[in-house]
Amino acid sequence: MRQILSLLKWTAILLVIASVAFAIFVGIKLNKPATTESLARDFEIRKGDTAGQVVDRLMENKFIRNDLIMEVYLRWKNAEDKLQAGVYLLDSNMTIPEIVQILTQGQVKASGLRVTVIEGWGIRDIATRFENLGLAQTEEFTEAAGLPLVLENDLPDYSQYDFLKHKPAGASLEGFLFPDTYLAKEDSSAETIVRKMLDNFGSKVTPQMITEIEKQNRKLYDVLILASLVEREVGRNLKTGTKLTEQQIKTLAEERRLVAGVFMNRLKLGMALESDATVNYITGKKTPRAALEDLNISSPYNTYLNRGLPPTPIGNPSLDSIRAAISPADTDFLFFLTAPDGTAYFGRNLQEHARNRQLYLE
Repeated sequence: MRQILSLLKWTAILLVIASVAFAIFVGIKLNKPATTESLARDFEIRKGDTAGQVVDRLMENKFIRNDLIMEVYLRWKNAEDKLQAGVYLLDSNMTIPEIVQILTQGQVKASGLRVTVIEGWGIRDIATRFENLGLAQTEEFTEAAGLPLVLENDLPDYSQYDFLKHKPAGASLEGFLFPDTYLAKEDSSAETIVRKMLDNFGSKVTPQMITEIEKQNRKLYDVLILASLVEREVGRNLKTGTKLTEQQIKTLAEERRLVAGVFMNRLKLGMALESDATVNYITGKKTPRAALEDLNISSPYNTYLNRGLPPTPIGNPSLDSIRAAISPADTDFLFFLTAPDGTAYFGRNLQEHARNRQLYLE
């Protein structure tokens, strides 16, 4: 009898441990989105759909990673019969609780157009995109974003955004218009759209990140300039809209930190950054590399002729590039190049750089 009681006791203990471990596992999975990058798309629940069918389609469309966790959460919340028919705007970077809240509260897709602002786009690129969709005139958008450069009191009142105090007076909002997918109504003003992008920047670039920058005795604006260069240099040969695998995303993140490390090393040594992206910013060309005849253009943005960072960001960088600029790789590389397939190769000196050019460019 005593052995049976002992066995029952240990069985109960093991069951408790297993339950706690499972609860921790579920808790972690619940709050882990399918992707870390934003990919907003429509999702429809049709009349008569069962909870199982909804979960299956969420998996098929890659809004969730684990159908079992989703089903457990629905049962726990008694939400299986609360899923409402309709068309919803979901994002793959939403967690399961966020998705369930939207689907059970009938937060159906609002009227308007979804506009994707590509990472690295400049203000004029964004303005052109919105005008092509009939949402805002290019001139209206560029003026709301501070182009051409204007006196600070000529801009709309953006004083609610504390992070803009780091922007030099008279500079545009280049670098602060966060690239993402936005829902814009047809009657939205350019200023309304700009504010949405600034709101997004404020939610993604946290006070903790700004504090970390200040701990390094650096300025947020300089970090954004560096991040915009990294954004335009890394993966620049990838076709716009290319869907990347998780491994490709990881590789790009590593390359961004290495490129940021190269630029930081060159800044510390007083070397010119020699970034083709800054030259193309002057000319407006979209080629992977700057043309030889453009390298002698007289401009403060020509980092072949001028040392240090250019005066402003050359585009609006992704969160990943901003993170890379905040925490560059600790490396002794001073050179890099990007092969036609988009892969970056690094060198410690001119000899290694020349060898990489011979191997991957010539």
